[in-house]
Amino acid sequence: MTPHLLSTTRGPVEYAESGAGPAVLVVHGTPGDWQQARALADDLAGSHRVLLPSRPGYGRTPLSTGRSPQEQAQAHVALLDALGIDRAAVVGISGGGPSSRAVAADHRDRCTALVLCCAVAEHLVTVPTATRLLGSVPALWEVGAKVASARMGRRLRDRQAALAQALAGLGPAEIAIASGDPLVEADLLAFAHARRRSMTSVAGLRNDFRWFREITSADPWPPGPDVRTLILHGDADDVVPVSHAQYYRESIPGAILEVLPGVGHGFVLSLRRQTSARLAAFLEES
Repeated sequence: MTPHLLSTTRGPVEYAESGAGPAVLVVHGTPGDWQQARALADDLAGSHRVLLPSRPGYGRTPLSTGRSPQEQAQAHVALLDALGIDRAAVVGISGGGPSSRAVAADHRDRCTALVLCCAVAEHLVTVPTATRLLGSVPALWEVGAKVASARMGRRLRDRQAALAQALAGLGPAEIAIASGDPLVEADLLAFAHARRRSMTSVAGLRNDFRWFREITSADPWPPGPDVRTLILHGDADDVVPVSHAQYYRESIPGAILEVLPGVGHGFVLSLRRQTSARLAAFLEES
């Protein structure tokens, strides 16, 4: 996949795409860019046109394209407009959850279905004190991001050590499946490299944590037709607790929540075959 920078009514949006068929917009997490969901795009591309945008502040999409989740949802819709796409399913991963929810809530005539994978509900996030301090001191976050990226880059030079660290972050059910699977191991390492690069996207990181910090209550789901919604979340997720998924289930009419036992935050990759198959089946029903 080759990324493109496209002019939209909301501003420039970097995106890549793969496949043909009904459109699916896959929205990456925090930090990240369009590359974060390449594996999922590869799996869905046989039957769908998969669009991978970089959210504002990440990759080549400037923060001015959209700061709040609602503005980012407008940017997602503007990307569809620029590509001549009438409607699309939306898949929000982790920090991509709030803007994906906003597409379904505020632009439901453009949204055929919503899938939330280990998705953040921004009003439930507790921002660590260290992160608050980083955000309050000019240039400190930039320096910290560069140092952390360089440190992670050194760790990634040792493939086995990097793989061991990636596996150590998985839930018990994931480790049993992922260990020794060449496809999953390659995905985990590719994700680690992509994460290292995106860690220096300071504008996106600071903006995400700004909204995590400032939003203390959720917008009510507006009246209107239901949007078919599937929520997937691991009960061993220590990054985004399962309470976020329970909130989405309770607040989105008709939403289906499937809790994955013994599974942590990275199941889109660690359980790639199962997750991609479940998403494909759900999207086919749309």
